Amino acid sequence: MICLVSIIALGFATSAEAQDRFTIEASSDWEIVFVDGSTGQPSGNASAFAGYQIQLSIEITNSDTSAGHDEWSFKTIFGEESSPDLTGFLDGSEEVITVNISFGPLPEGELHLVFSIDSSTQSSTRVLPVEPNPLNLTAAGSPEIALIGEPAHVGDTLTASILVHNQGTSQQTVQLELTPENSPSVLGEPITINPGSSREVSASFIPSTAGPMDIDWRLHSPNGGVARELNGSASVEILDSQTMTLVIDSTNWDLTNGLDADISLYLSDGRSRLVNVEVSILDQTIESLLQSFELIIDPGRRQLTLSLGHPSADSLIITVEAVDWTASQDLELHHTLSPPVLDLDVESSGVANPPRTGEQVVIPYVLSNEGNTPTLSGEVRVVRTSDGMVLDSKSTSQVNAGGSISGSLTIASWPDSKVVEVEIQWVTSGISENKLLEIVSYSDAESGAELPFDLSAAIYGAVSGLVLVLFILVLYRTVSERVADTGESRFNRLRETRGERKKAAAAEKRQIACPQCAQDLSIPATHSGAVKCPACTSRFTVEATVNEDGVGVDQSAQPAPPQTESSGGPSVPSESEPAPPPASDAPSVALSMTDLLSCPACDQTLKVPLERRPVKARCPACRSEFIAEVGQE
Repeated sequence: MICLVSIIALGFATSAEAQDRFTIEASSDWEIVFVDGSTGQPSGNASAFAGYQIQLSIEITNSDTSAGHDEWSFKTIFGEESSPDLTGFLDGSEEVITVNISFGPLPEGELHLVFSIDSSTQSSTRVLPVEPNPLNLTAAGSPEIALIGEPAHVGDTLTASILVHNQGTSQQTVQLELTPENSPSVLGEPITINPGSSREVSASFIPSTAGPMDIDWRLHSPNGGVARELNGSASVEILDSQTMTLVIDSTNWDLTNGLDADISLYLSDGRSRLVNVEVSILDQTIESLLQSFELIIDPGRRQLTLSLGHPSADSLIITVEAVDWTASQDLELHHTLSPPVLDLDVESSGVANPPRTGEQVVIPYVLSNEGNTPTLSGEVRVVRTSDGMVLDSKSTSQVNAGGSISGSLTIASWPDSKVVEVEIQWVTSGISENKLLEIVSYSDAESGAELPFDLSAAIYGAVSGLVLVLFILVLYRTVSERVADTGESRFNRLRETRGERKKAAAAEKRQIACPQCAQDLSIPATHSGAVKCPACTSRFTVEATVNEDGVGVDQSAQPAPPQTESSGGPSVPSESEPAPPPASDAPSVALSMTDLLSCPACDQTLKVPLERRPVKARCPACRSEFIAEVGQE
């Protein structure tokens, strides 16, 4: 039992001595010689290539040459595969022991070299990258990828790129593969690199979560020959998505400037962003797009003023969408509108005393606006309702909401009528408001019955007409009667009595309606042929109701047939169908750019709406006809 204990104690002492006395030099100091597998000679390269042989020298130091001998072991690990162990003897009597190991050929990839001493826990490992053979693609600068798009937010596009050189003798096609943490791999576009050239190779991905992220990367080529340095890992910080806020600061809608809206768009900290803004209106559930535009907004506040004209709308809709980036949310804001409303009123106290014929009359007025918006400038005028004649007009200024303005209109000469109806018209902002006044003219109680016309003017007219008739009769008798025909003169014949002449005249006339405008016309009973209506100027034909012998015939009114020309020359009207009178001169033309225009004959101001032009019009003052057309600037 004592011997056994002594042996065990001696074993522990020997193990302790072995652990203490043998030391393996640092793996970075191992001497490695690369031998070309095809020639068996050292390659002279500083890198290992696939197919090479390795000559490895490892130096072991011994601190106690009297402690005895030991063993070493060596193996290679490639991926998950391990080679069989190589073993050897350590001479404990030597202070420095050199271990020489040869192995190969080398596989392409990352090879782990492991050397250990059996009787101790000492072990040393060296990682040996083995380049492909031949080596075509290498880094043309830094062997690290560059990340483009930082600071990166969730939903942003992040791009990794690296500059690659083709040192081979043939054209190479390469792709960059990215494997973001907890995300599937992404392969970039294939890039072709000519021999001796360098090109940038890139790939992009969109992070979906915020926080730190590791990105593994490597370069691929279908022909191989990619340097071991063209792979690795990079880290990037992914930020949360940026947020937007939309605020409608104010809206203003009036008749002068239309609808204006001031809005503010806020963007959280980060990068400048491109957004699309759409402005729409809602009118009785019908949505219409007014504006759509893109703009770049910086972090912070961006103010915009929208000029939207004069729409028909109940509410305003503003939509903001992110373009080529991901926002926390898209924005859509509804804002109820208050359209401008006018509530116009015209008041007048009329005249204090009944006006006399021909005197100047002043009519006061008050224009009020009880709406929610100011009016535009306009016009106020006084119009005689009997014939639409404008007696006076004035321009009006803007009337504010809830305000009023006053003034007066002047009639230079009061019409000669017992009761005159006039209308005060206020035209502004495309609408009009009217006030009807009935003004009784001054009546002299001693003058007896009031005549509905000017008595002096009627007397002058009657005298002038009588003189004209007498002059025509004298002239007619002088021309139509000769001395030689005195015996045959109609004045020597027996005249009919006055009653018989009235009956004959009544029998010779008849009434007929115009086929176009139904105007009643009085024509001779014996007339047969063309008739022209003075109201609508249309022509038609009639037949006599009695002939010269007093025999009744049928009558009818037909539109006059158009005149035709015979092959021998111009047509000649027949005896039963007299030739129509020559055409009258072309009517005058009046031009204006507003609803009001002046009569070309008497300069009377008339109202003819623009939307009805061109149209034939008749002046109620002078009864002249003209064509009303739209003027040009």
